[in-house]
Amino acid sequence: MKLTVLGKYGPFPAPGGACSGYLLEADDVKLALDMGSGTLSRLFQRGGIAGLNAVILSHLHSDHYADLLILRYALELLHGREKRIPVPLTVVGPGEPESIFRQLAAFGVYEMVASIDGMKFRFGSVSVTLHRMIHPVPSYAMDITDGRTRLFYTGDTGWSDRLADLCKYADVLLADTGLLSSDKTTNAPHLTAREAGIIARDAMVKRLICTHIWGGGYTDEMILKEASEAFPDAEVAEELFAYNV
Repeated sequence: MKLTVLGKYGPFPAPGGACSGYLLEADDVKLALDMGSGTLSRLFQRGGIAGLNAVILSHLHSDHYADLLILRYALELLHGREKRIPVPLTVVGPGEPESIFRQLAAFGVYEMVASIDGMKFRFGSVSVTLHRMIHPVPSYAMDITDGRTRLFYTGDTGWSDRLADLCKYADVLLADTGLLSSDKTTNAPHLTAREAGIIARDAMVKRLICTHIWGGGYTDEMILKEASEAFPDAEVAEELFAYNV
C-alpha cells in the first residue's frame, strides 16, 4: 500500500499547508482518509478523483471534512464529462453531529454510510475496521490492510489504554500528535507527541508517523524531539510525500 500525505495540520494549517487528509492506494483501490481544507487541491496534484473508491472520515470536525463541501462541485461538474468520476461517491463517517451528516447526504453526490464501532468493510483488496476513539464528537480510528501490510490511523483522539493493543504490530502507525506534553490538559482531545511515542513503542509497530500538527506554533522538530523519547525512529508526516506501508 502507498500512503500520500495530502495535509498534516489541525485545527488550521501552517502557511502553505493543508489540514488532515491522506490518499491510500493499493492495487485497484484508491481511498481518501479525511479531507480537511486544502486537501482536494493536493488530491488533484496526485491523480485527481477519477477512480476514487470512497472517502473515509474519522470524524466531522471541519479540519477533517471541509473539502467535501468543495468536492461536491467537482463531482457534479466532472461526472458528466468523465464517467470514471464516481457518483454517488461512498463516504463513510460518523452520523453525528447529525446536522453535518445530513448536510453532506443532501448534496446528492455522496452515498453516506454511518460509522459504527467495530464496523468492517472492504474495497477490492483493502479491508478496513473502525474503532471508536475519545474525542468531543464521535471519532473513529481506521485499521487498514491489504493482507500484506497494515496501516493504523488514529484519527483525532485523546489517550486510550487500549490503543496500543489495537495497533499492535502495525507496519505504520499514523498518529494524532496534536499536543506537546507542556500543553496537555485534563481530558485533552488529542494525543501528545510523547504519548504517541509510548503507544508506538508498546505496540511494537514498525513505523510511527506523527501527524495532525498544530499549525499555530509547533514545529516538526518539537514534535519529533518529544515522540523520539519513547520511539527513537519516530517521523513527522511530510506533506505530498508518499510512504510505502
